Amino acid sequence: MKSKAGKYFFYFKRFVNSDNKKKVAKELAREIKRKGIITGTKSLLHKKAFGNISDYDDETNLSLDLSIRNYTKKQKIILPANANPVVSIIIPMYNQVEYTYNCICSIFNNSGYDDYEIIVADDNSSESIELLRDNFENLVLIRNEANLGFLKNCNHAASKARGQYFVFLNNDTQVQKNWLKELLSCFALSDNIGLAGSKLLYESGRLQEAGGIIWQDGSGWNYGNDDNPKRPEYNYVKEVDYISGASVMIDAGLWREIGGFDELFAPAYYEDTDLCFQVRKEGYKVMYQPFSAVVHFEGITHGTDVNKGVKKYQVVNRKKFVDKWQQVLQCKSQNGENVFTERDRTTGKKIILIVDHYLPQPDRDAGSRCISNFIDSMLELGYHVKFLGENQNVPKKYQLALQEKGVEVLYGKAYNFDDSNWKQYLNKNINNFDAVLLSRASVCLPVLNFIRSIAYNGKVIYFGHDLGYLRLEREAVAKKSAALAKQAKKIKAAEDIMYQNADDSLVLSYDELAYLGKYITKPLHYVPGYFFDVAGNTPVYDNREGLLFVGGFNHPPNKEAMKWFLDEVYPELSAHHIGLTIVGSLVPDFIFRYRDRFRDIKILSDISAEELDVLYTQSKIAIAPLLSGAGVKGKVIEAMANGVPVVGTSTAFEGMPKNDSFIYKGINTPAAMTAEILRVCNDKNVWEELSSFGKNYVRDNFNKENMKAVFKEIIEGTR
Repeated sequence: MKSKAGKYFFYFKRFVNSDNKKKVAKELAREIKRKGIITGTKSLLHKKAFGNISDYDDETNLSLDLSIRNYTKKQKIILPANANPVVSIIIPMYNQVEYTYNCICSIFNNSGYDDYEIIVADDNSSESIELLRDNFENLVLIRNEANLGFLKNCNHAASKARGQYFVFLNNDTQVQKNWLKELLSCFALSDNIGLAGSKLLYESGRLQEAGGIIWQDGSGWNYGNDDNPKRPEYNYVKEVDYISGASVMIDAGLWREIGGFDELFAPAYYEDTDLCFQVRKEGYKVMYQPFSAVVHFEGITHGTDVNKGVKKYQVVNRKKFVDKWQQVLQCKSQNGENVFTERDRTTGKKIILIVDHYLPQPDRDAGSRCISNFIDSMLELGYHVKFLGENQNVPKKYQLALQEKGVEVLYGKAYNFDDSNWKQYLNKNINNFDAVLLSRASVCLPVLNFIRSIAYNGKVIYFGHDLGYLRLEREAVAKKSAALAKQAKKIKAAEDIMYQNADDSLVLSYDELAYLGKYITKPLHYVPGYFFDVAGNTPVYDNREGLLFVGGFNHPPNKEAMKWFLDEVYPELSAHHIGLTIVGSLVPDFIFRYRDRFRDIKILSDISAEELDVLYTQSKIAIAPLLSGAGVKGKVIEAMANGVPVVGTSTAFEGMPKNDSFIYKGINTPAAMTAEILRVCNDKNVWEELSSFGKNYVRDNFNKENMKAVFKEIIEGTR
């Protein structure tokens, strides 16, 4: 694996030899103008050297790794056999046996979950079904003596199903990788989800439907039909008016309570739309799951001509549907209006746009953890969130984490910062947002200026994370650097513009709130930067050992802190055989060299949140030897929430809410820090006092309800 410097040099060589120097040079000039020559150059190199280039930019590229095939019939397939399956997959069929065969094979190969039964409901086909009997073991075959029609056939088959959830799947489909697993995962998101449906694709790879919109006149849109299925608006979990019945999952108890498909719509058409409206009437949501993809060979059974055959009932049943749901439909928009909000049922809801330097990576840095917590709070308040990142080249897992929560992540050429393409999006959609949260002056000053240049009716909220200039100003004094002092002054000017020109600003530190309040005239709000689930019964003092440091090393204060600690404090602690575990992303080479000197040091890079939780249960003390930095320190709050006492400097505890009962004191000399660590390590009573205090402190001050109250006050004007 290349070192960071090696990757930078590798990209520099590619740049020198490329035909694209002019464009990259313009990007570099823009970054330097925004962030200064050092930070700007590093920022661009980091994007280019470490980024995963987005595969959503090419509007003609539809390669979704679709698995579409005519399965060979070599040997009998043994389907799952479960006495009490979680899922019953019901496939209604009238002829088209070959399609049905391929559909079942695709389920067997692509579901990602095997606690299911497959029921084929044959509606008295004229074709032989021996192909299915001969090639599948454990397949449940129901053969009707007379043709019941699609709707009644489904209802009859469902009465024989044993699952906790029913899936209705057209036989002219082929499901894609993890189709069933992803569909089922929707029901774990909330207790009030009653029905979920898949992303439907044409055989060509074009989008057939990303959920449906029903308009006031009862007509419907298969949203996104014939578009590129990779676009952002089709790739987040969302509430929708209806899901086409080609692939839907419903809670079996709810299905029975509703009474199945309403036979008013027999033989077919609008029964799936009506079911979705019935689900909502019962107090449940209808969800679109983009990560459950299904290829639907539309029109194979009933054709596409609405003037003949069963297809003609599409017109007849629309009128029946309108008559039944007339009162509900009055709340819907006219055909084609308000698509922005109708596509995910956000009409009348608060919609928030968040702009930051990149997608939050909460397991890598405290700033990301903070933004992630903000998003979770907004979602709990019932707000809809869209996210725009300046640097889109981050690992896709972070994008998926937001999309699965229901956040629309804006990515691709249409939202590019280098070419200012995001301006077109804001020009068109800005007044659909009740608030825009701008994170970091280095990224969002151009966005603020643009928003103020157009007629925006909502709130502009600024979140600076901390006073970024303050860290540089302190470093400039320590190093007697005029260049750093100049850069700090430039950063302060940008931050002050943001604070003074936003409608409201969020501040994480009481110290910074007091400082800014002396000259910023716009409203400032203290908000806890994080919320944590406070640990319950934590392992006791006797079952723990060693020290723990947690921090991302792309943040300079963490590098500085660990160098000081390892040089000045740890040598004596090592003599007492006190272990030290260092956890963080992008661990620099110099830290690994200390491991050669001190054998009780363990270094862990890029561990999971679950692995970190385990370390908190094993460690005796968390250290925060920070010499510089600004704002409230997430690592300190997280350790306290986990019942781990913290030994840190004054900088480590600055900005935290304090009163006379706050028992932590900053320790700023090597000797004093060594003595305090030994004291806490060796005195069980002291350890238990600090552990108990920390958990109670976080429970009172860093909880989700406090965070939600701030957003509610700003966005709705109430607490």
